[in-house]
Amino acid sequence: MATERLGSGARLKRSDGLAFFIEQQSIHCLNFLSGETAGSTPILLSILTLLDRWRSMREIERLLPEYDPASVRRVMRQLLDWGLVLRKGTPEAERERHLSPWTAWREAMLFHFATKHAFKRVRPLDERKYSAALLRKSPQPPFFKRYARTPLIRLSDPLPSLRGEFPRVLTERRTHRRFGEGRIPIDQLSTLLRLTWSVTSQMRWPALGKVPLRTSPSGGARQPLEVYVWSFKVAGLARGLYHYRSDTHCLERLKRSASPKRLARLCARQKWIGNCAALFVMTAVFPRVMWRYKFSRAYRVVLLEAGHFCQTFLLTATWLGLAPFCTAALLDEEFERELAVDGVSESVLYAAGVGLRRPG
Repeated sequence: MATERLGSGARLKRSDGLAFFIEQQSIHCLNFLSGETAGSTPILLSILTLLDRWRSMREIERLLPEYDPASVRRVMRQLLDWGLVLRKGTPEAERERHLSPWTAWREAMLFHFATKHAFKRVRPLDERKYSAALLRKSPQPPFFKRYARTPLIRLSDPLPSLRGEFPRVLTERRTHRRFGEGRIPIDQLSTLLRLTWSVTSQMRWPALGKVPLRTSPSGGARQPLEVYVWSFKVAGLARGLYHYRSDTHCLERLKRSASPKRLARLCARQKWIGNCAALFVMTAVFPRVMWRYKFSRAYRVVLLEAGHFCQTFLLTATWLGLAPFCTAALLDEEFERELAVDGVSESVLYAAGVGLRRPG
């Protein structure tokens, strides 16, 4: 805090999560790990430049002879308060110690952590008013791209003549926000997990031996995704939070309580989510991918993978006659506290859920 006393022996270092940008002819500093932003001044930039390693207050004052020690301490307290500087031995410093695997993914690190805070101050949205306000500013972009003055080859439409489960499931998939009364049977939840996240086979990888495969592709077969299940209305499964063991197709019970209202709030206050039967939250264990791929583009692969798995979930739920949905509107850090994951090596990415279909 800004009021904290800084002794000469206090050891300090700048956060590893800093980015600078220019806005309205001023330089600003963003801590993308905390979401805090501060305007930059010459003394602030001088101090941050020095703090590439742990330094004592005494050493910092000695390295900045052009500034009055009292002003240096005053700015240092502000930097601590804004989270731009860390004090050794604090929880914030300990958390950043685990960031080292992200150094090879520096560009992805900025995007990943900066976008965690998007829904921190979210308020309930009137969709009609919001869309109308957007239209007043500008028309929406066209949904489809067309090339003018190019040859057009018309194709026959196969859909009316297609038969079987596969095309039916694809065309019937919808996002549901209202659900029927009652519980889904545990057998259907088991099927959702088995066909979406379970290990289905193995393959031999050069030098690595056997690696697991699932129904959706995983870049380099690194399998970074984990899934956690909140059971609200599942016949045969007690309410609570579970982790899915994809290698053995079983659930590990982590918590005996589960509040639908609280989970709806963690899904950016989408109240309707509180009426679902089960919520599935996917996380990524990044070191599994970082171990092999030392470049930021691999982060894209993890996000794409979550999309592959989610689509498999939605289609499986549709095939089972259930009402599925998915959402990326999440309070990431609160979900991570709920799951007791660190948000650095394992982080929340995506959520999907299911309920019974409404009649008709």
